[in-house]
Amino acid sequence: MRRRIDKQFGPSSTAKSSYDPAQESKDTLVTPIKPSNEQADLEQVNALYSFLEDRYTKKYPLSDRLLKPASNPQHYENLLKEFEEAPRRSWFGRLVNSWKGFVRWQ
Repeated sequence: MRRRIDKQFGPSSTAKSSYDPAQESKDTLVTPIKPSNEQADLEQVNALYSFLEDRYTKKYPLSDRLLKPASNPQHYENLLKEFEEAPRRSWFGRLVNSWKGFVRWQ
């Protein structure tokens, strides 16, 4: 890997004159620590707290007409039920569910 990088970009100041695979494997195990961006971290924490406190649900309340449309009143209830069942479903259950979507019985 080091040889390919040196060939494409030129030798680095830390590059050795000979290729040593043992040294390369040691180098790949070390991951450099990136300095944290305090502003980005604060924005992410603010977003997390806004979800935990339901800020947007309180600021923009939804009416019953929006949550239960006349065409399919149980749509969002079925969607939540599907999300709750999905992690426990087996491989075969996922396969059967996908085929149910292709075949219409009505």
